[in-house]
Amino acid sequence: MPQYIQMLSSTWDHGYLTALVKGINKRIENEDICLHVFNAYDDIVEKNFYTLDREVFSLPNADNYIGMIAVFNSVDATRAISRYVSNFKASGKPVLTIDQHVEDTPFFGIDNYQSMYEMVEHMISYHKCRTLNYVGGPATNEENQLRYKAYIDCLTKYDLPVDYNRIRHYRFLVEDGEQAYKDFKASDLHLPDAVICANDHMAYGYCLAARRDGYECPEDFRITGFDNVSLGQNFIPSITSISRTWDKLGYDAADGIINMARSGKIVYEHFTTGRVVANESCGCGMSTRNLRKDYLDIIMNSRRDHAYAYQFDTARKILLSTPDLKAFRDSIYRTAKTLGIPSYALCLNEDFFKIEYASDSKPFSKNMKAYMADAKEDIDTEVSLLPSAFNAYEKKIYIFAAIHFAAQTFGYCVMPFDSEFIGSGGHRNLMDNISLALVNIKQRMALDEMNERLRDLYVRDALTGLYNRFGYTEFLPGLYGEGNSIFVMCMDLDNLKEINDTYGHSYGDKAIQALADAIKENFDESDIKVRMGGDEFTVIGKYLSDAMLDEQEARIHKYLIKFSEDNAFPETVEASIAYATGNDITDNSMLEALTHVADQRMYEIKKEHHSAPYKDRRRNTP
Repeated sequence: MPQYIQMLSSTWDHGYLTALVKGINKRIENEDICLHVFNAYDDIVEKNFYTLDREVFSLPNADNYIGMIAVFNSVDATRAISRYVSNFKASGKPVLTIDQHVEDTPFFGIDNYQSMYEMVEHMISYHKCRTLNYVGGPATNEENQLRYKAYIDCLTKYDLPVDYNRIRHYRFLVEDGEQAYKDFKASDLHLPDAVICANDHMAYGYCLAARRDGYECPEDFRITGFDNVSLGQNFIPSITSISRTWDKLGYDAADGIINMARSGKIVYEHFTTGRVVANESCGCGMSTRNLRKDYLDIIMNSRRDHAYAYQFDTARKILLSTPDLKAFRDSIYRTAKTLGIPSYALCLNEDFFKIEYASDSKPFSKNMKAYMADAKEDIDTEVSLLPSAFNAYEKKIYIFAAIHFAAQTFGYCVMPFDSEFIGSGGHRNLMDNISLALVNIKQRMALDEMNERLRDLYVRDALTGLYNRFGYTEFLPGLYGEGNSIFVMCMDLDNLKEINDTYGHSYGDKAIQALADAIKENFDESDIKVRMGGDEFTVIGKYLSDAMLDEQEARIHKYLIKFSEDNAFPETVEASIAYATGNDITDNSMLEALTHVADQRMYEIKKEHHSAPYKDRRRNTP
């Protein structure tokens, strides 16, 4: 039996996640160990929409895993992930965190301090920079704090003054780099010898803002970043940065959690060293860049992106045109084929699709329904989160994501980890479109149910629940047909007016309901049971025999007598009942004629009942 490691990650950069998993996969490829990645896509700008992404962290059951790797490289998810780290630690199994510390928890990460120190030293020692600006991330972010400390310490070592007017902290975004340029420009500090940025995105933004003013680097200023992401590498000039060697970090983390699970020995701290990648933005590498190759790469990437856009447009149309849950299995097959990815599964809390679903319900229930292209099965989430159909895939790494919209989470998606698909942003795109498609289905189902309820209100009597005259005319055609024998039974309460006048309308309503209940109990579901108005009732159905109708009539009388006794009714509730039968009823006029016959017979019986003095029928008359 394989063992399982769970990984919680909040992705700010797709390349970061895929590189870590690449390293983990290299470590476990020859082991009977599998990895489950529970991933939330962090979005600093659209915080509210992506907050529910993190509910996927509550999905795994600690009993099913030998250890946890928690990835903290996302600014806004730190608190959410740390809560689940604490919960998992309570199981007594090993946990390690990547990139940010949690108290009393093993830490694996890049040496932010040493890497940034070497970067700043490169600018001061090699490029002879003497005035430097620092553009940092959030002041409370652990990685930014270490990078900032390295910046200060390196300036101090080289006897350079620390000018706090040249230090700003933002959020790690491109627009933050642009804002930093504007803020420094307001103080005429925007063109130092070097700008040290805490990540590549802000360095990129700083360069864009400077370019609008006619300044270029490294001619007018030098600039560095951190992370060595493709955005900075492909920019002109390419951004000098720190390669974080994420795949090596992933390998080391997997090795650490496996060894801790097997030996019980805890390694409390492990650093993977980054390296300075000297590119054009600091003045290095100016003569080594192959612009022709870069141009061709841009053309190929543009073509690839165009193809991806077409594929996702097709996939989105398939998903959003799915009419109901029953058809979703076909949509799963078609979208997977369109996108060129392995099939995926949707594990849904089907209560979400009920109109009475409470918005504060738990996002994941113990029992969920798994939808796949080639299977549909029940999932016990406490035992296993993977549908058994995935057993044929023989994959070692799966990625899980919450399916949600607005304030509601209604399930999760699981699929084999595909580095290219995830690294291109395809997985995130697909999760968003699946969520929208399922909300669309829920809205359709709710609309259909509301229409059904409105229709039911239109054709049913509110007091008794039987059909009213509208229902009578709507459902009768189902009984028509050559060769069909039909009965019509008419019923009318005796002395309803006297009951209302003597005891009040509440007693009259109870008498009407009693007769309606007697009708419901003694006739088949297929029979059409109608309150025609007031105390008049009609039942129409397929005729079998007079004996059966006589027996049904007798049972109604017995029901009313028992009702009167059980409820201490002031007098016995009685009804006049008669029926008529006919063959080959094919239209309304023939049925109306038959109904007239039954109605006339019923009124003859009613006259006989009325011949007895009213006071003689009162059960509690003094």
